[in-house]
Amino acid sequence: MIRKLKTIMVLSFVLVNALFLAGVSYASYQYFFNFTSEEISETKLSLLNESANKLSGVINNISEAGTFIAIDRSVTDIFSDNLENPYEALTERTELKNIVNNISSLKDEVYSIEIYTDRYANTPYLYDHTILPEDRLKEYAWFEPFIDSVDNGWVPNHESNTIGQNVISYVHRIINQRNNTVGYLKVNVLASDFMNYLRDTDLYAEINEPFILLNTGNRIIAETHSTEDFPVLNEIISNTDNSIFKQLTKEYEDLRNHHQIIRSNNEYYLLLISRPNYDQWRLVQVVPVDDLYEETKQMGAIVLLIGLVAIVLSIPIVYALGRWITKPIGQMIQAMRKVEKGQFDTKMKKHYVEEYDIMSSNFNRMTSELSDLVSKVELENENRREAEMRALQSQIMPHFLYNTLDMIKWKSLDHDADDVGEMVNNLSKMLRIGLSGGLSFIRLRDELEHAKCYINIQKQRLQQDIKYKARVPASIKDLYVPKIILQPFIENSMKYGYDHNEKQQVRIDVEANLISSKEQEVLKITIRDYGKGLPENFNDQHVRGIGIKNVRDRIRMYCGDGYNIEINNHEDGGVLVEMTLPVVHHEPMDDTNSSHI
Repeated sequence: MIRKLKTIMVLSFVLVNALFLAGVSYASYQYFFNFTSEEISETKLSLLNESANKLSGVINNISEAGTFIAIDRSVTDIFSDNLENPYEALTERTELKNIVNNISSLKDEVYSIEIYTDRYANTPYLYDHTILPEDRLKEYAWFEPFIDSVDNGWVPNHESNTIGQNVISYVHRIINQRNNTVGYLKVNVLASDFMNYLRDTDLYAEINEPFILLNTGNRIIAETHSTEDFPVLNEIISNTDNSIFKQLTKEYEDLRNHHQIIRSNNEYYLLLISRPNYDQWRLVQVVPVDDLYEETKQMGAIVLLIGLVAIVLSIPIVYALGRWITKPIGQMIQAMRKVEKGQFDTKMKKHYVEEYDIMSSNFNRMTSELSDLVSKVELENENRREAEMRALQSQIMPHFLYNTLDMIKWKSLDHDADDVGEMVNNLSKMLRIGLSGGLSFIRLRDELEHAKCYINIQKQRLQQDIKYKARVPASIKDLYVPKIILQPFIENSMKYGYDHNEKQQVRIDVEANLISSKEQEVLKITIRDYGKGLPENFNDQHVRGIGIKNVRDRIRMYCGDGYNIEINNHEDGGVLVEMTLPVVHHEPMDDTNSSHI
């Protein structure tokens, strides 16, 4: 006996309308595929245009570093004066290195900056990895043809003879006050990292297809993949006359804001060329068509399935059978409407057809789980409202207080009360970060600044020697964390961990690192003091302090039950607080500030 719904429908379809279904479904699929293919190409091109504009900021940061040093007044003054003795040369070299190091530290994209000059030819021992003789620059095959045509510009991927790695460089001629060339500046960016800045635009999670960056002269400055990885690149890339640079072939070099399908070795690719960005540079992307339209083909299959259902329901012979089959669906819709109204005790009866019987069982199980979930959500909402109410109650005229503190600060400075002004300034910073526009998450660097301001206030208030260190990698300071999670623990440490003895030193360390496991990656923050430690029989789950309990409740509410705080005595003395948080790269939206990440 046939009981399965799928078997009954297939047999009915085969007997009635197989040929008609094939024709209509194929036509629908072709129309859908052609339409979505054009939409995908336009969407990918728009994304590439936006990426090119955002990448312009990285290009400007790198070129500005070189231009700033090359035209800096102090640099041109140095190269305009004659050297009197080796000591003067040493002093001058040190000043140049300081300028280079200061600029390098401000530009995260820059790997190294080198100055090539013959100014110290008489004192060759002054040359190092930053200041080098011009002969080292002339060793590059690209130098002579490049510098003869421009005063500054970009050099594509090449191996550096100083750091031994492939780099992409911005080169700028250094001219003294007498308009003489006295050297060259070379700003290096690792070739392996340059195109990875596309990820920082938040538009590409992974770079799996070739990207090519073109400058204003149609020369290729950077590319993510080689022709060995993607032979199709041989179809669109050619060498220039001097063979130093590569460029797009004549067929594609003048195209802008363009997309087309190209064929190579019996495979099809989507070629995308962006419009020029703010620097008149362009970005090129090559995407395999099979990967690009995989989801489109899946959607096409869904269209075919919809056509199948529509045709079957339209056939008179199958009408009566279809009505019998769809009757339980109507019953389930009525039951779902009752569930929408909150009647979670609605139940479906068992059915003769096996699939409907399974659906009825799943529906009944779903309503039971929904009832439990609604109860849990209501409890969480109640806890959230209570927490928000406590937060509102704690914000007693915060904006007025902040403005008043700012007035006190300037008034104290008028009366030379610098210590009062500094304390008020730190308190104002704490208040500003605490407000943070009403958001629940702030960057980790702001949270560290909030804790540092609190320490500075305590240093002025107390007579004890307070040592505070924060060891946090720069790479994770832009992660988002719930705000005001460090200060309550630091306050408890200073209040209960140490005696108020002027001779006793107060020492507090804060560290943060990313911890990876098979399941997930988490952010771990530790706060340690070197004081008296916790009393015996201490249980951190029954802490009555408002500050610590508030932090624990907020972490559980915003991040979920999988994240928490542990407080224990350190084996070498003092107290160790370990805080586990999710890794949040982007600022949560308003509707997620109060829900689990």
